[in-house]
Amino acid sequence: MGIVKKQAYKNTIVSYAGMVIAYINTVLLFPRIVGDEGYGFYNLIISVSVLYSLVASMGVPGIISKYFTFYRTEDKRHTGFLHWVAWVGLLGFAGATILYVIFKPAISAAYIKNSPLFVRYYYYMIPMALFVIAFNFLEMMGRVIYKNIFSNILQNVVLRLLTTLLLIMIALKWINFNDFVFLYIGANGLISLLLLISLAVSGQFSHRVSEQKVDQVQKKEILNFGLYTLTASVIYVLLQKIDTLMLSSMAGDAVQGVYSWYFNIAIVISVPAQALSRTTYTIVADSWRAKNMANISEVYSKTSLVQMLVGCLLFVGIFINKENLFAIAHNKQFTDPQYFTLFIVIGVGFLVDITGGLNSYIISTSHKYRLNTMFAVMATVLCVGLDYWLIPIYKGLGAAIAYLASITMFNFCTWLYIKYRFKMQPFTYKHLIVVVIAAISFVAGKYLWRMPNLFLDIAVRSLFTTAVYGLLTYYFNISKDVNDKVDSYLNKVLKLIK
Repeated sequence: MGIVKKQAYKNTIVSYAGMVIAYINTVLLFPRIVGDEGYGFYNLIISVSVLYSLVASMGVPGIISKYFTFYRTEDKRHTGFLHWVAWVGLLGFAGATILYVIFKPAISAAYIKNSPLFVRYYYYMIPMALFVIAFNFLEMMGRVIYKNIFSNILQNVVLRLLTTLLLIMIALKWINFNDFVFLYIGANGLISLLLLISLAVSGQFSHRVSEQKVDQVQKKEILNFGLYTLTASVIYVLLQKIDTLMLSSMAGDAVQGVYSWYFNIAIVISVPAQALSRTTYTIVADSWRAKNMANISEVYSKTSLVQMLVGCLLFVGIFINKENLFAIAHNKQFTDPQYFTLFIVIGVGFLVDITGGLNSYIISTSHKYRLNTMFAVMATVLCVGLDYWLIPIYKGLGAAIAYLASITMFNFCTWLYIKYRFKMQPFTYKHLIVVVIAAISFVAGKYLWRMPNLFLDIAVRSLFTTAVYGLLTYYFNISKDVNDKVDSYLNKVLKLIK
């Protein structure tokens, strides 16, 4: 766990810095500058580009994660493996782009009524998807050599800061919304270029093409794995994005904009999981190769508990600051109190997902990786069916309920399989204690007297709630890793005082 601890802590700090920037953009700038329809379209192009890039990538990031360790060499050429998978990714992008162009009439027809902006910017998705593919490929190259912090900075800090700058430029009337879309796509290209330069100067990879040692049998096995991983990844991301796609098509960008606003506020709950996954995915893959089931079980249990611990604190922190959140946004399109139910339902969905820990990672890096696809298909079918049923009735809330139900089903199926097939599961009585601690902290923060100043109230309310949550967590020794870290800092402080 040494590597996991070291990089996870750094990635968590970076992710939280990115979270602050994202909140400034989401809560403060987007509602005031582009409104619900503009914000809805912004989220729609992100969703489309992510799905487009996943389909086009041919599962290359997953291939690198699983197979790079078998082709790693001291000469940094790695037997030509990375050059070969890069060509696979480029061919996949070419094929997906041809299909994207051919099916434009059918795709546009689904959005022409409720989301005309998407039809207008249809071809902008092609370069956007290319930049996302390039970044994902380069990011995974960094992950397999345990250099993943810079990619996190680029994605969660630099790109969001550039988005902030573009929004300010719109507010100052230096650019219009069309310029914003164009420049945002360019910003994605910029972070890909910076990541490429970083990896090039790391000395871990050679640009020289060596003789490939990936024979035809291995290529077939690798491509087969890539296609299964691709299918599972597309379907899993579809679970995260299908609500955005269907809401824009069935209810319009404005409704989707409000839903996405709450979704992006709730997504902060997944920050600890995102930080840990940058390292733990590779750890699990290496452990499978070494047949070290004890290590997988240990990482599985610890990540589930830590992710739930931090996720519950974030959920409670947002909940107790509901009135402050509305006051900051200052936009009636987003802050009708009835819409806050969206955050609650979506937030519970994220808690379920991160508490599942490494469910999907353990299966996807094992010889049973095909099952991930089956479970993901089942969950997606459920999600789409519920969306078609509930969106016309409840609009955004219907999509939120569909998301919660499908993500719960997916995690339950993967957890159940791992428990009975690999004889491991992450849950202990401490997970229940975390729920109790979260409830106590919520009551403490909710009924604290209100400060006269908005930002003072946010600071005092949040710090008080965090203090209650932290003290109870430490007292009950929920996570030995967390307690060890706290003890380490306390010892340093005591030494300085002495």
